[in-house]
Amino acid sequence: MFRAQLTLALLIIGAMSTSHRCLAQGDPSMPPTTAVVFDHIDDLDKLRLLNPLQLRADQLDKIIPLLKERQKEYNQRIIELAVEPLKPMAKEIADTRAKLLAGGTIPKDLDDRIKERQRDFADKRKIEQDKNLKLVADGIRAVLTDKQYKDIVAMARRDFRNADGTDQQFYNLWIRETIIAYDRIVPLLEDMRKARGGSTAATKT
Repeated sequence: MFRAQLTLALLIIGAMSTSHRCLAQGDPSMPPTTAVVFDHIDDLDKLRLLNPLQLRADQLDKIIPLLKERQKEYNQRIIELAVEPLKPMAKEIADTRAKLLAGGTIPKDLDDRIKERQRDFADKRKIEQDKNLKLVADGIRAVLTDKQYKDIVAMARRDFRNADGTDQQFYNLWIRETIIAYDRIVPLLEDMRKARGGSTAATKT
């Protein structure tokens, strides 16, 4: 009976954690303390995957700066891809918006050009995502032990049982879903680093 109740509770928590960001954005009256609780629930889910690796403090000292740098460079590149093609059209878009506020429809030529740039952006963003995944995966792999790498592959094969692929592909899948896709991964790893204590001097020489 207790086990059934626990399972139901975990399912409810899981559903809450996946939707809490939408709730927070849609309801500005949500207290910050409540948002923190939902963040912590998300963290629990990630720690379930991270803790079996038993990452050492010196490993975290290498992984955290890597992720910060990759996030910064990736975000800058995505902004460039999104903004630069539209800059020459900015005035035309603003003028068209002003006209449409009073009624009417968007000119087909402008609509087609905007959609073309959106499709081009989507294609280039996919290229950047693949490039970023490789850089993050390779960077973290250089820090991991062989056992930690094998543990990641085993977890990925367990959690993505309907997928096929090599060990490297499952490793990349785990990195993408556990590390890259989680927007709070750096703060979480920083909290892990603090909890593990110890000197960082050895990793900075």
